[in-house]
Amino acid sequence: MAYFGEYFYTLDASNRIILPSRFREPLGSEIILFKANEGCLFIYDMPTFEQITAPLAAMTKTDAGRQMVRRFYSDASPASLDRSGRLVVPADCIEHASLKDDVVVLGAGNRIEVWDKAAYEASVGDKAALGFDAYPEISF
Repeated sequence: MAYFGEYFYTLDASNRIILPSRFREPLGSEIILFKANEGCLFIYDMPTFEQITAPLAAMTKTDAGRQMVRRFYSDASPASLDRSGRLVVPADCIEHASLKDDVVVLGAGNRIEVWDKAAYEASVGDKAALGFDAYPEISF
């Protein structure tokens, strides 16, 4: 499934955020939170995470490769949704993504991203100014 759309939520006092209902079933019961380089969190369903990490197995033949694999997996955390579709975000993930009250949950193809709203707006800029020319690979 391709995840898409932009949703605005609030991080509650128990460090939970709601995920859009259309994302919940495809995610399944095993979810991976990943601390992304962009200063946000990536959320993967387990089959997708296993697919994107499969090439890492070949890297474990050298000391440098094993160190890279350790670093990569140290940024991943297992997670699950409660019955209300809320995701409890671990404190280290909140700190990494600088999540405060307002968060943006967006679909980004094979993953879901969680951003602090202000950081997301600073990163994306004025989307309206881009227009369709920003996507030359796609015929609208």
